[in-house]
Amino acid sequence: MTEVPYVQVRIADLDGEAAVANYDSHHRYELGIDFSRTPDEIVDALTDLFQEAVTTGRWCRRGTGAHELADATTEEVAPRPRDDPN
Repeated sequence: MTEVPYVQVRIADLDGEAAVANYDSHHRYELGIDFSRTPDEIVDALTDLFQEAVTTGRWCRRGTGAHELADATTEEVAPRPRDDPN
């Protein structure tokens, strides 16, 4: 049986260098979020972090190819406030 990685999310003081930081290995995944940054900065940093992990194939859905795209009819669960044109 494959060992499941340990996941830990924590508040981190990243000295203004980044909104988020991570460590990713076969045995553990750690995510630090610097909540002194604006919500938009945190959302953008998380989006970039997760997109990079999917794009490089480090993360993928079980049973799919690393670079397969989701069905084009898939919709967002909830729009982000910055996507609101008003």
